[in-house]
Amino acid sequence: MLFLKEPMFWQRWAAALLGFAGVLVVVGPKLTGAGGQHLLIMLASAPLFAASFLMAKALTRHDRPEVIVAWQALTVALFTLPVAAWLWQAPSLAQWGLVLLCGALGSLGHWLLTTAYKLADISSAQPVKFLDLIWAAALGWLVFHEVPSASTLAGAAVIFLATSWIARVEARRGRSTPA
Repeated sequence: MLFLKEPMFWQRWAAALLGFAGVLVVVGPKLTGAGGQHLLIMLASAPLFAASFLMAKALTRHDRPEVIVAWQALTVALFTLPVAAWLWQAPSLAQWGLVLLCGALGSLGHWLLTTAYKLADISSAQPVKFLDLIWAAALGWLVFHEVPSASTLAGAAVIFLATSWIARVEARRGRSTPA
């Protein structure tokens, strides 16, 4: 709203707050302080992710999603190269395959998100990002056999409801907006 001059409807505020409440339901019981500096680093990264999303949205006004994703990948590679070089361990062939798969899926995800930013206001597309938490819990269950806690399931339900509701509201708004 402030940077991109996009309209902000009460439903967008409500969906964002409801989705965030769902995230708090998921992570609240786990905020024990045991993560130390790692939790602080993750918390500090939130404004950087927000800035990245805002820049991606602003760039969609002039550039194609493919160009934006390529530049994001190069920028991330340059910023993470010093740490990667410092801690480097040669991956096995199977690990290389997983790295390539993760890179391909991650790039596809960034491309889809950037395409969504090109097609819609960021404030209407961003609540869907809360679904990342649900996907992480599902993959944790499938890959690592971690059973989601009751708070994870309850928070996921809240996030799903918020995302579904704002999607319906935005779809109705899109149909009622003159072309």
